This record gives sequence, structure tokens and C-alpha cells, in this order.
Amino acid sequence: MVSNKPLSSKELRDVRRKSVFRFLYLQLIFAIFAASAVWFSFDSVTAYSFLLGALSSLLPSLYFAFRVFGNTGVKSAQDIVKSFYRGEAGKLVMTSVILSLTFILVKPLVAGAFFVGFGLAILSHWLTPAFIRH
Repeated sequence: MVSNKPLSSKELRDVRRKSVFRFLYLQLIFAIFAASAVWFSFDSVTAYSFLLGALSSLLPSLYFAFRVFGNTGVKSAQDIVKSFYRGEAGKLVMTSVILSLTFILVKPLVAGAFFVGFGLAILSHWLTPAFIRH
């Protein structure tokens, strides 16, 4: 028998947390499969460039998710807003550092494949409603 009782705030937060981490997991799996397809279509340098681009977007998103949804305690609305702002600020800093370090340290790197992977990982957020049902 299905209950029509509305979810409590804790239950709603748990459902959202599971959805967000499931989506990030799907993004990672998609990035690995896409990099494999790039490897078979082109070469290994293009494939790891693509994968590094996708990971440059996924790792900061994972940080954001842990920052916002990682704490299981009860928080006030003000604390939730602060965690979103801090998470987004940290995500932006991490993204810029990862992008910079990748271009400085990784040689050879196919810039086009890197940015395609990065862009597809960012654009995949638009597909979130298709994969996540509450």
C-alpha cells in the first residue's frame, strides 16, 4: 500500500542526495565509455585528453555534492544557503586549478578533445531530468 503522506525534510534530503550521487556516477560511467569510443576511433592521446576534460568537470561537481549533501545533520536554512555558496565557490576554484594544472603538466594533450570532454560533462547536467526520477 502506497502512502500519500508528504516526505519529511530529512527524507527529501536523502532522496535528493541519492539522486545527485547517482547522476554523478552515471556521468563518470558515460565519460569512461565515451573515452573508450574515442580511443577506438582515434588514438590513446585523444582518448585520455577527452577523459581528462570530462574529469575536470566531474571532480569539482563531486566536491560540490559532498559540500552540499555530505552532512547528514539537521541544518538551518541559513546554513544550507552557506553550504551552497561555499560549494559553488570551491567548485569554481577547483575547476580553474584543475584546468590550469592539466595544461601545465600533461604533455601531449589534444586541446580539442579535452574541451569536448569538458563541454559534454557540463552539458550532461541538462539531461539530469531524463535520468533522475523522484
